[in-house]
Amino acid sequence: MDGLLGAFKASVLGDRCMALHVLRITLEPVQFGDWCRREEWTLASQSVALPVDEYERVFAILDACSEAETLDAFKNVLMGALHEHYDCLNTTFFTGPTFVTAFSDPSPVVTGRITPVIDEYQARWYPKDVFASAQSRVALSKTPAISADKLGGLASDSVSYLRDFLYCKQLHSASVMHLDLANDCHGLVGLFDSEGREPDRTRLHAMGLLSRQLSNLAKLLPGQPLPSWRDCLSPRQIELAELVADGHTNEEIAAILNLGVDTVKKYVSRVFAATRVRNRAELVKLVCVSSVDR
Repeated sequence: MDGLLGAFKASVLGDRCMALHVLRITLEPVQFGDWCRREEWTLASQSVALPVDEYERVFAILDACSEAETLDAFKNVLMGALHEHYDCLNTTFFTGPTFVTAFSDPSPVVTGRITPVIDEYQARWYPKDVFASAQSRVALSKTPAISADKLGGLASDSVSYLRDFLYCKQLHSASVMHLDLANDCHGLVGLFDSEGREPDRTRLHAMGLLSRQLSNLAKLLPGQPLPSWRDCLSPRQIELAELVADGHTNEEIAAILNLGVDTVKKYVSRVFAATRVRNRAELVKLVCVSSVDR
């Protein structure tokens, strides 16, 4: 690690392409080679030259997280590393089988100012989270790290979330890193600042590099979170959810359960609300991924 960081320090006054080549060679033995090849192209195409200290932060965080042996340990180590190297004391780590359901994670890891307000968030605000918006999903499909101030054209719910929740709780800037977890699950790491210090373009790019590598580490860890959706449903609703997951239409479910089609529609809506999914596709994924893990 010292040799690698030294190569980057030398690159400030030397050949930046050579430093990237050193980075690629150094990391390939630990399965980071593909990432480095992708990032070499990304850096060249976007002309983002990261300062040495940003690389040092990225590698220090990765070095700390590489010691984690379970996802739970990974979450806590990452929070501590973000506190130390990004000077961010207000952090969150949400997970879920789909992007949207991650925001309703019943057991997120939270720190700092988030801790006393998480109950209010879960009871009222999670559907309106600015990072759950369509604009955020589009932005995260292009880069795995974004900040709220870069999102335009937000719906009224997202604006209310910022104005009436975050800002009122003295959380004046917000950014998020999206992680890919095992079983195609999603991780969302939030970083909030009480002084309104939004990450600049350089920091966001560094966070994007960090996000991709954290995904590579996290996908290999045991203990992936899968919500126990059955715990919030009645036996009849569980049966219905499993029929939906099997691909049956409302009419077919009505015939199987000897119910009216309108009754089935009501049941399906209640199942959506209880499991905090928006549609049949998300319910199917929730049921099927959970079943594989059992």
